[in-house]
Amino acid sequence: MLELAHKLADSDAKFFGGWVLAGAEAHIHQPAEAMANQVLLAKERKSIIRVAGTAADGSLAKELRVFLVLPKHKLGTKPLEPEAIKGDLLTKHTFTTQEIADYVAYTGDENVIHKGEHPIVPGLCMAAWLQRELALTELDWRISFLAPVYADDELCIYRTEGQLAAYVGAINVFVIKEL
Repeated sequence: MLELAHKLADSDAKFFGGWVLAGAEAHIHQPAEAMANQVLLAKERKSIIRVAGTAADGSLAKELRVFLVLPKHKLGTKPLEPEAIKGDLLTKHTFTTQEIADYVAYTGDENVIHKGEHPIVPGLCMAAWLQRELALTELDWRISFLAPVYADDELCIYRTEGQLAAYVGAINVFVIKEL
C-alpha cells in the first residue's frame, strides 16, 4: 500500500493541494517490479487517478484507484451525526503528528491538509497502517472516506459481515468493503 501511495504522490502536487480522498480501491496480490500513474478523470472538483504495479512477467500485481474531490466548504465545518457502532472491535490506533509527518516524508504527499497544528491523517496512511496491523500481504478493498480523522483522534476499527468500519467516537469515518 505504501509504495502505491508513494507513486501516487508523483501526481501534480500543486493541482491537488487541498483536495481530499473520497474513496479508493486497492488490489494487492504480489510484489511489483514497475509502477505507473494514469489520470483517468480530471475535472474542476473531482479526479480519478490509477496507480498500477506490474510483475516481472507484465501481469498486474497491484493497483490503486483514488477518487479525489475538492471540497466546497472548509473541512470539519459540516456537523457530523453520531451513529450506533456495529460489529466487533478489531483494533484501534491514535495517529500522532509525527506519524503523519513520517508518512508525508516517505510518500511525498505534500497536501496542505496533512500539515500544521491539527493535521488530517492521510486516508492511505490509515489504510497502510490497517494492512500492516492485520498482516495482510494480499487484499481487495473498496474504501469510502466519510469524515476526516485528525492527529490524536482515537481510530477504532470494527468488523462486520464483509466489511470493516472505522469510527472516531461515534462518528463513522470510513468503511472498507472486502471485495
